[in-house]
Amino acid sequence: MTTPQSENRSRFDQIAANWDDSPMRAGIATAVADAIAAAVPLSLQWKALEYGCGTGLVGVRLLPRVGSLLATDLSPGMLAVLREKAAAAGLERITTQVLDLTSTPVPADRYDFVFTSMALHHIPDVGALIHAFGALLAPGGWVALADLDAEDGSFHGPDVPGVAHHGFDRGQVQRWLSEAGFTSVTFRTAHTVEKSRDGEMRRYPIFLATAQHP
Repeated sequence: MTTPQSENRSRFDQIAANWDDSPMRAGIATAVADAIAAAVPLSLQWKALEYGCGTGLVGVRLLPRVGSLLATDLSPGMLAVLREKAAAAGLERITTQVLDLTSTPVPADRYDFVFTSMALHHIPDVGALIHAFGALLAPGGWVALADLDAEDGSFHGPDVPGVAHHGFDRGQVQRWLSEAGFTSVTFRTAHTVEKSRDGEMRRYPIFLATAQHP
């Protein structure tokens, strides 16, 4: 049986080798990492977990600011590329793990910081995933969520499989965070992507939501 997550796993495994070749993806990753660093009091004492890390474009940029990073994704192909990059760069405080919180229990370890970038729009039940993030956090831990503001579906276009949401209304994201027990919720625009659509340049803002778990 084909599920949204199996579609995503298959697609991302196929395109993992060339994922980092996109200047657009590099631009998003740099902007999101910078926005996280400005919004969250990162510490070299922290254990961090990235969910939906891909090839680690955001996580590798944040690694110097945390004590350790567990980079997780549902795509083994993406994680293989990340491991190669980490080995080549001599990065010793990053480990990888296949993790799909939509179908498996929350791991027993607890983290000081959980973050995700451009992954939520692939998740059918985002509210449930945010609850899982809360369960992953130690008391006082932080979460950072970056994704598209609500758009008309033209960002990906009709032929990209595994897209569950055409961005998000920030008010809905705030409600999900509040329902999961998060406090001190803040939003900022981390980046704006420009794409040519139907002969005109379209702008797609990417929000960063940060919050703390009691």
